Amino acid sequence: MRQFFKNIEGAIAFETAPPAGFSLVAGTEKELLWRSKYKEMREDGQRYYTETQADLYLAILDSTYTSSEVFEFESYTSQLSSIINTGNWLTAQSFISALPTSGIFDVTKKQEITTYINSYISDNY
Repeated sequence: MRQFFKNIEGAIAFETAPPAGFSLVAGTEKELLWRSKYKEMREDGQRYYTETQADLYLAILDSTYTSSEVFEFESYTSQLSSIINTGNWLTAQSFISALPTSGIFDVTKKQEITTYINSYISDNY
């Protein structure tokens, strides 16, 4: 897991191991940095959710899916969407792994979302 590190000049690094010349951030500064990071994760989740919704709408317009199929997808994945929308990426990773496929939430769509979540976690945790 990534942590916050700081050098003598005050530069902050968010890495899995301390870069040369950096030491682990602790105390109140650590708390403030993590709160900021969680705000960023929530914003990233909201952005991903919005982009996904726009893609689904465009898929209706180009006749890839019907509005009924998209409605069923949105209903079926609503809990996952809520988890992502609040920036709880680790919870989303666990949740999607146990979520069976259904309708347009097929193996391909599930893998696409899982890959995005896993990549996000790899880059941000």
